[in-house]
Amino acid sequence: MPDSPANHRPNRAPTGNPALDALLDELRDADVALGQRVAERRTVHTGRYLSVERDLAIMSNGGRSERDIVVHPGAVVVAPLDADGRLLLVTQYRLAVGGALLELPAGTLDTHDGVLEDPLAAAHRELEEETGYRAGSMERIGGFWSAPGFSTEYLTLYLATDLRPAGDDRLDPDEDENLRLSRVPWREAVAAVENGIIEDAKSTAGILWLARRFEAEGR
Repeated sequence: MPDSPANHRPNRAPTGNPALDALLDELRDADVALGQRVAERRTVHTGRYLSVERDLAIMSNGGRSERDIVVHPGAVVVAPLDADGRLLLVTQYRLAVGGALLELPAGTLDTHDGVLEDPLAAAHRELEEETGYRAGSMERIGGFWSAPGFSTEYLTLYLATDLRPAGDDRLDPDEDENLRLSRVPWREAVAAVENGIIEDAKSTAGILWLARRFEAEGR
């Protein structure tokens, strides 16, 4: 039985930076020293694109722990930047939090006949569906786990530039999506994060990641 139902595993690729590679060495050691083995797994719920599994884990010290895991195929989040340095953000109502949130465009990877969608293709698709724009350049700039305490969801972050309207053959949003599009200068988007206006985790991570990059480039 596999130790994890996740499609993606933690990054252990060397960086060439001695200090960072020392941290990776510590993580590799922890993989073994703190590892957990799944002794029993059963599916307790199956939804439209995710499922919930209840795992009985045997810990490295011999203890036993029951975990509820949300098995998610993964997702993408896109930071679309126009020629004027503005981020294209979408506002949508989130039932789970009881209000509308201002977010970067994002979406779940599709699965067709058991084959998981390529994240790059998903990034182009989600950008077009949610904003009505296509990108001449789509660059992967990072990735992160959304909630590793209970979910297998891994989000890949892309920077989309060279934006242009999709035209009459645009891919439309999903039927259950009702979105508003905003254009916000990237520095104002950072301020919106810092002042608690943008509260969505993936958008917070993506905007601050992008800001760190731009500031390092002297923008």
